[in-house]
Amino acid sequence: MVTWNIELGERIDQAIAALTTTPGLADADVLLLQEMGSEGTAQIAEALGFDWAYASGGPHSKTGREFGNAVLSRWAIERADVTPLPHQALIMGEFRFGLRASINLAGTTLDAWSVHAEISTLPFRRQVAQYEAIARATGDSEADMKIVGGDFNTATTRNVRMLMHRMAAVGATFTSVEVGDTFERFGRAFKLDHLFNVGMDPESAGTPGRLDASDHAPVWARFMTFN
Repeated sequence: MVTWNIELGERIDQAIAALTTTPGLADADVLLLQEMGSEGTAQIAEALGFDWAYASGGPHSKTGREFGNAVLSRWAIERADVTPLPHQALIMGEFRFGLRASINLAGTTLDAWSVHAEISTLPFRRQVAQYEAIARATGDSEADMKIVGGDFNTATTRNVRMLMHRMAAVGATFTSVEVGDTFERFGRAFKLDHLFNVGMDPESAGTPGRLDASDHAPVWARFMTFN
């Protein structure tokens, strides 16, 4: 499983190169992508031979282009829906949401969410409300297995701890807890991108660091067996 915010969905060729050659990414079965457009999503899916689902929150305030989340899967996606996240930032606030794709693993259902939470200028209590919304959706799912990943914009340790607390309350394990920073701005490093799971047995998780396709580093996790 891999989550990756591909900055504004612009460097698709570089993203495909990374997803087909980078250790930890090249053997992924499910991709959770953020800041994508439908065209770029389709291009990556075709290159990998994956099924895909996509939803946009509308045009990005800077680019005017599609700005959304995608789930790509080596297995068939049976259905997809959107979990809206409450509140928007006052400046450059796009509609944020989690995209859930229900994936058929030979009769076993995996629900996979690609999440992009609002930027850190949103007041803390409203950021927590977004974490709670995705946690509720995770807890309400009746799928046998669940994976939740994305860019949660957790700019402080307090944010990370609150996100972890909310997800743990619905039985989700913080799969990427030991993974390092995934973003850098103004000389500071941040841990913004995470993976959680329910009903799965993780073996390892990591990041190859930031690559040419994005200002965010991808995060991967490997699951050897299912509970």
